[in-house]
Amino acid sequence: MRARGTCPLSYILCVARFAIDVTACWRPQRVGMLTVAVELSRALVAAGRPADQFVLLCSRERPPALQDLDCEAVLAPYRHELVLKSRWLPTVEPQLECDAILYPYWPSPPFRRPGAPPAAIFVHDLAFRVRQSEVPWQQRLYFRAVLPQALRHSPAVLVPSESTRRDLMQLYRIPGLEQKVQVIPEGLPQEIAAGTLPEGVEPGFILAVGTVEPRKNYPRLLAAYRQLRGRHGALPFIINGRPGVPQLVIAGRPGWAYGDMVQRIASEPGVRYLGHVDEPTLAALYQSASVLAFPSLYEGFGLPLLEAMARGVPAVVGGAGALPELALGAAISVNAEDASAIAGALERLLADEGLRKKLGEEGMRRARGYTWANAAERTLDILRRIAHTSEEKAA
Repeated sequence: MRARGTCPLSYILCVARFAIDVTACWRPQRVGMLTVAVELSRALVAAGRPADQFVLLCSRERPPALQDLDCEAVLAPYRHELVLKSRWLPTVEPQLECDAILYPYWPSPPFRRPGAPPAAIFVHDLAFRVRQSEVPWQQRLYFRAVLPQALRHSPAVLVPSESTRRDLMQLYRIPGLEQKVQVIPEGLPQEIAAGTLPEGVEPGFILAVGTVEPRKNYPRLLAAYRQLRGRHGALPFIINGRPGVPQLVIAGRPGWAYGDMVQRIASEPGVRYLGHVDEPTLAALYQSASVLAFPSLYEGFGLPLLEAMARGVPAVVGGAGALPELALGAAISVNAEDASAIAGALERLLADEGLRKKLGEEGMRRARGYTWANAAERTLDILRRIAHTSEEKAA
């Protein structure tokens, strides 16, 4: 293990040691952030130069999805995020002998000691500011307290979409922030072989994927589906040779403040609630769906939409946040706060096979440009730049 600052500047761009914080990977409610941390970590190690070194910062144990990753891991004695961020990470950062740190779980520790390497942080979304009533008060309080300082002191701020970049610039008027912010879109997870469909699920259904929580807008989706089933004189649906409104299948674990929503979903006629499903089952669901219903009220990126696009599944998406940006030409965007608008868009897609095919083909074309390899290459460039800048200042 070499000491920081002992290599010439021209050399440090070729041989670098980077730390990646995955201490929060154990938190099951942060499924999207977990995916980013795991997939990006794997892609960074694969994209690194032969002499590059990577070290994972982990809470208690190495995450199962990163067990086979060929790099060192430093284990924390704690699990709780506040203890990790306020106590352990500030202590261990200066001891890492690394050139830059990546915090894919935003933000960086609120207090950083002298000698800590420069850190790049992710800001996945600004839901705690944009949709405050749909975010737990603890998260709102925590992020409001620590994010401004992280934005001021981090030399690089990574966001997954132009929409999130705009939100960040509008909500945080920090001098120099615009020059720090870089858009690095997420990528498609490693392709998994499709398993079998759950018993009682027939191909051609409407699919919804996402944690059961207020921001995912399940009450309005159920209301829209109810309208769809109850309309008289609606457009005729023929899906896979079968007439009528297809089944609505929902896959997602219970999240924050779901209340009685799981029971309401499970008791709705025509709806099948699967809860959390494994990756092969999820792949089978995408493969067999006719339409994705994703009327989320706000997303910083929208991984379920990208996964559906990659398999040629057209979508109805909420018109706020990053979903219209990601789905450009591959989905119908609607006012997600209007159940009738959701119902109308679903009806239009289900009734028009040609439109479904057109949007599905555009989705597959667009999805090919979203890879973790691309994200890793751009992230490594940023990490090398901030490491280089830090060495120049030290010199």
